[in-house]
Amino acid sequence: MKTGIKHLIETLSPLLARTQYMKGKNILMTCAFLAGLTIAFFMPVTARAETLDKVVAVVNDDVIMASELSLSMNMLANQIRQAGQPLPPEEILQRQVLEKLIVESLQLQMGERAGVKVSNEQLEAAVASIASQNRMSSAAFENELARQGIPLSIFRENVRRQIIIQQVQQALVIKRIEISEQDVDNFMQSEEGRQLAMQAAAEKPVSQYHARHILIKPSAIRNDEEARIFLQKIVNAAQKGGDFAALAKKYSDDPGSALKGGDLGWTSPGQMVPEFDQMVANTEPGSVSPPFRTQFGWHTVQVLERREQDMSEKILRQQAQMILRKRQFQDELPRWLKELRDQAYIQIKQ
Repeated sequence: MKTGIKHLIETLSPLLARTQYMKGKNILMTCAFLAGLTIAFFMPVTARAETLDKVVAVVNDDVIMASELSLSMNMLANQIRQAGQPLPPEEILQRQVLEKLIVESLQLQMGERAGVKVSNEQLEAAVASIASQNRMSSAAFENELARQGIPLSIFRENVRRQIIIQQVQQALVIKRIEISEQDVDNFMQSEEGRQLAMQAAAEKPVSQYHARHILIKPSAIRNDEEARIFLQKIVNAAQKGGDFAALAKKYSDDPGSALKGGDLGWTSPGQMVPEFDQMVANTEPGSVSPPFRTQFGWHTVQVLERREQDMSEKILRQQAQMILRKRQFQDELPRWLKELRDQAYIQIKQ
């Protein structure tokens, strides 16, 4: 069980201190590594951190406190020790941890300005997924967190913030990435591409769906709950016989499909985010779904029809594109984070 909880924490990399010590701030972010955390380690660090109460950095509209930095450093040091690695000099450790706090703060502030929200449903699904990946039931997972001295409320808050950061990165980094058909062709001629082609040759026909959707995004003038309520009114109109395509043209915030009446064309599982595919799977052709949340906002979907299609070649190219996109994302993310930091007001206190 201990190995499982350590694995999930390392995978998530949530940061605990800012949740515990900065609840009164507008921007709440995570800030210390949880890997290897135990009750014996957690309690004395908490006591030590409470004695520190000064600002160590100003990050735009946010501040980072000495108590947060101290707790973050102690937790990271504990993780390094448990891994059997030598500790770097304290000055280097402090600089690296503070830099991570600054970058995370900037992303969370950006998410707040953009109105990025995480619904309770999204949060519950994320926590349940982490428990499942560690082969635990929700109850067993919560018990293991408690045994490790990690309050469930703090863990959930850190998951929420990691989701926000992920959504910010997906929205702003991915749009900087371009994968051309020539890039895909070049990949397919590589050894990795040929191995992928051999796997695709055994693929079975794919169950596709043809659907329309309407997206309502939270904004500065419409918060998350107001967006959901507004979409529910649209759903009610469609379910009473209203023209879904006309409603999509009038109200949808998805510029790529709104002009086409929300039409998404024929779509294969995996092309959309998991929440979207799941709702489509649970919606009968001709029906309109209830509102549901994804990282992009609130959706409703009208499933028009389904079919079985041999998509081996197309899926192969999509898989190649996903591999290339992931690689470019990893290359582009550090550049974007550097730009974000360079454009920010940051004052490090001595």
